[in-house]
Amino acid sequence: MEPLVSVIVPTKDRQDRLAAALESVAAQTLCDPGSPHRVEVVVVNDGGASVEDVVENAGLDEVKLIESPTSHGHAGARNSGIEAADGRYLAFLDDDDLYLPGHLESAVAALREADLVYAYCRTSVRRVEPGEEPLHAKAFFDVEFDAGLLLVGNYIPTSTIVCRNDPAARFDPSIPVLVDWELLLRLVHGHGWRAATTARPTVVYHRVPEQNSDTVDATRIVAGHDKYRKGYPALLDRWPVPEGSPIEVLRKHMTDFNDICHERLVRGEELPHFLYEQAFQVLHAAHAGRIDPAEVPARLIAALG
Repeated sequence: MEPLVSVIVPTKDRQDRLAAALESVAAQTLCDPGSPHRVEVVVVNDGGASVEDVVENAGLDEVKLIESPTSHGHAGARNSGIEAADGRYLAFLDDDDLYLPGHLESAVAALREADLVYAYCRTSVRRVEPGEEPLHAKAFFDVEFDAGLLLVGNYIPTSTIVCRNDPAARFDPSIPVLVDWELLLRLVHGHGWRAATTARPTVVYHRVPEQNSDTVDATRIVAGHDKYRKGYPALLDRWPVPEGSPIEVLRKHMTDFNDICHERLVRGEELPHFLYEQAFQVLHAAHAGRIDPAEVPARLIAALG
């Protein structure tokens, strides 16, 4: 009998976080003793120190460990895991995120009427322990699926996704950033996949500030943002929309805002934590008709503080 779900977990030099992520998989209701379903976990060590001990102590019945001597990045690591997966469905979990116990069960139930589903998530600024209720965490991405909104920006973190195991479900290693958004755009708008949400908060998405501002390598931050600033319009070019359409207008506002943010970083100014999440909420409000699109630039600037 094939596994019902294969959970793809890329990792690199974060053994403690990997252990917590795997513990959250082991706590899934689909993994309960006596469950008629099989859950397979594929851990891809992307060029980091050995995680063999972490995997052996994870308390999981079925684990495949792929050890890569060199790093291939997020897209390459996830693709290696997908190629090794035997499950009917694919689930994704970054090594610094967590599942809540009913995540896989509710996702599989929703897949009866969709090709890809995503859960709502709680975004946390501190590490949540497996089994802890993330009551403090924020709900930035609790959004019903909207294919048009997806053309403006991504609101589906990778760790929330469960989809059917299909050759189309591969990440593009040729692009340096936004590989998760590219995959979603391609599956939904390129292959016509039906997407839906479980509408349940069953994933903890960690957005933890890792360093104090006085120790951050400013050059690295500027370079990283510049990759995003250039990667965003590159994906827009792949998925054009009618000129002057409401979606095109919102894309232009976001592109201009990215340039403003980059100029601030170059000047040595900091950007607020959760800036993308706040910017997305502005775009979502405009797309949903809750605010006038003409108000978007000012509201985006206001998010900078």
